Amino acid sequence: MNLFLEALNHPVDAFRSKNKAAAWSLVALTILINAVFEPLLAWFTGSWHSGPDIFSVLRIALWGCASYLAICAVFWFFCRCFGSRTPLKTYLQKWGLTFFPNLLCSIAVAFSENFFTVFWNNSIWGILLSIAFVGILIWKTILYIVFLREVAGLKGGRMLGSFVVIGIMIAVLAALNGYVGLKTPVL
Repeated sequence: MNLFLEALNHPVDAFRSKNKAAAWSLVALTILINAVFEPLLAWFTGSWHSGPDIFSVLRIALWGCASYLAICAVFWFFCRCFGSRTPLKTYLQKWGLTFFPNLLCSIAVAFSENFFTVFWNNSIWGILLSIAFVGILIWKTILYIVFLREVAGLKGGRMLGSFVVIGIMIAVLAALNGYVGLKTPVL
């Protein structure tokens, strides 16, 4: 639990530590919520008449893993183009520390989609969910900037350039995530 709290409260210290367990746990939990929890919740709420499709669950889980590997490779490649000397292994081990917002977003999306009738035509819930999603997006962006500075070791114009280029790639990968069935991008 201390690893999660460190990643949550002190991301710079978490990026500097050698512990990989928190990063991999956050990624695994995010993928499990997208691939397993959301279909089970849909089944329990009556959205599906038959049980969850095991092949769909496996496919989405595999796409989640592939998405994580892809975003780490994109980070490594473009940060390297902008002067970073950080090895790919470090990106694979550290990017997962930025997944706490993804985890919260996955949970919020799963509940809001499966209990849609609770949120339908309710302005207060709409406002609260909008604020939550915007807050999560801002939080993820801050972690993204801290990651570029602390892990990739980029500063100034190089960091800004990589931020823009990788941001475009994140948008492309997010669209691909949606296309393959990941309701919350694993990025």
